[in-house]
Amino acid sequence: MRARYSAFVKKEIDFLYHTFHPSTRRFQNKQAIGQWAMENKWMQLNILKSTLHTVEFEAHYLDAQMHVQVHHEKSTFKKQGDLWYYVEGTVK
Repeated sequence: MRARYSAFVKKEIDFLYHTFHPSTRRFQNKQAIGQWAMENKWMQLNILKSTLHTVEFEAHYLDAQMHVQVHHEKSTFKKQGDLWYYVEGTVK
């Protein structure tokens, strides 16, 4: 999760896209991912809970109108080989 958050901060869209699990990647839109990464100023990541396959977090950011927002999500990850992939997330 920290690597994906850092990729949003650094606007590393290819990394974000390729860390989606192969079974869900085809449903992702690189342009939309890039737009969300670019139009927000990412400020802070708080990991609230984690298990072997889930991470609940809050990502704090400033939106395009410079309002503070908090994205609260429980994400599911799956390991394939030596790599972990983002499968899905439920916004809280």
